Amino acid sequence: MNLIKKYFFKVYYSPRQLLMHALLVISICYLQLESDHESALFKNIVKVSRAETVGKHDTVLIKHLMLCINKMMHDRNDVFKNTESLSLKARVFQSVDADLMYGAGACGGFSKVFARALKAAGYTSRIGQMKVNGNYGGHILLETYLPSLQKWVVMDPLYLLVFTNPNGQWASFNEVHNNWDYYKKQIYYNYNYNYNYAGIRYTNWSKIPVIGNLIYKVMVLIKGEEAANTISLRPYLLDHYRFWKWVLIAFYGIYVAASIKLSNAK
Repeated sequence: MNLIKKYFFKVYYSPRQLLMHALLVISICYLQLESDHESALFKNIVKVSRAETVGKHDTVLIKHLMLCINKMMHDRNDVFKNTESLSLKARVFQSVDADLMYGAGACGGFSKVFARALKAAGYTSRIGQMKVNGNYGGHILLETYLPSLQKWVVMDPLYLLVFTNPNGQWASFNEVHNNWDYYKKQIYYNYNYNYNYAGIRYTNWSKIPVIGNLIYKVMVLIKGEEAANTISLRPYLLDHYRFWKWVLIAFYGIYVAASIKLSNAK
């Protein structure tokens, strides 16, 4: 503790060090403010849906939330028509609130925004890349875990799709995959039938060479192959401001520790 006090006492009398610390602290505070702003936005969206579905089954709330997101994004897309010029902040952070504001990003944008809203509502979701014409990533959708059903159910916020199995319950991706001829009869929108639920990938481990495969192998050892294949990392990174805030906090801690060590070595 005395070393830390001594270090910051020196910082106070060093304009260069003081500026460095001030920039880091201000950046962390800025990212926290942006994260709080985005979180409040989605909490308000959830609040409206809860008010409209009070006392009803959680599937009613989730479907209402999907309808709200779909309408908001389509309305904005009708205005901007994918001609928007993104600000430097939106390009750098690629935050979900930008997808919501402009209604951009097609299936990927719709799924990210919906996943962010589900998180605000207290639900766990995972975003998946559908296999289309033999290639993963041709369409993006998500699955939500329903505690009441104790299962993952597949949802497509772009096409407002939720499938119902013969038991009257919402269906999982695998259920739709295994009986596409049955479930495709439930499609009622202007649908692209190339999206035929041929397969799904939740995380592209090969996207980051070497490191991605290494993380996958560690996941297999710790959690097992099934868990490694079904974990979706993207929902954990939807709050980009929060993510970069913690990156900066970690960097700040390392910077202070290294500076103290270097100062004592002199």
